[in-house]
Amino acid sequence: MSASSAKSPKRGKSAKPAASRRSRPAGSKSTATGRAARTRSSITNNWLPITAVGLLVIGAVGAIIQNTNPTCADRNGVIPEDWADDVVSAAEVSGFSPSVIAAQIQTESNWDPEAESPVGAVGLAQFMPDTWDLYGQGEATSPEASIAAQGHYLRDLRRMMAQLEPADEQEELDLVLAAYNAGPTAVLEEGGVPEFEETGNYVTQINDLADTRYAEVCTAD
Repeated sequence: MSASSAKSPKRGKSAKPAASRRSRPAGSKSTATGRAARTRSSITNNWLPITAVGLLVIGAVGAIIQNTNPTCADRNGVIPEDWADDVVSAAEVSGFSPSVIAAQIQTESNWDPEAESPVGAVGLAQFMPDTWDLYGQGEATSPEASIAAQGHYLRDLRRMMAQLEPADEQEELDLVLAAYNAGPTAVLEEGGVPEFEETGNYVTQINDLADTRYAEVCTAD
């Protein structure tokens, strides 16, 4: 099924999804005004992508970030060592924590850089081609490129969601995650997180993973 023919998510109260459940891709559609907003024309209408800024790179050892504090690590060792710096860099660019970045990748692709959805989304952060053209550099299957694009896209979504004047950081994060899943237009038109079952599950899952499995992911002091 192509992105343009994807069905709208079911509305209503939903149960918490399994941790390995793969989400809708970055750039695909869930509603006519939702996922479509993540394509080239609607992203341009909402917010022009910002020129990439310098990324903070911090050395990694073991499964996560170099730090003398033994508790400053992913407790389950599921972040590949080679991508630890990229997770921190994306966090620095987006303004969200490394825990959120890691939890979103887990939800999007289960850390599979070759992941490809039925609608054509590719890579760790599951970008559709049109969105990748705006945010990606190199191949979408490159873990480093996908994580970098994830950070920049989250940053722009965060700026777009600012017009809704979120009450606190948690509400801001929820709005941004919903926009990543359902599209910024859907969130802006709703004035909050749309009542889509899939989107609600997506936001809940990432928050839960960030608070549990990835709670000890952090940067070096």
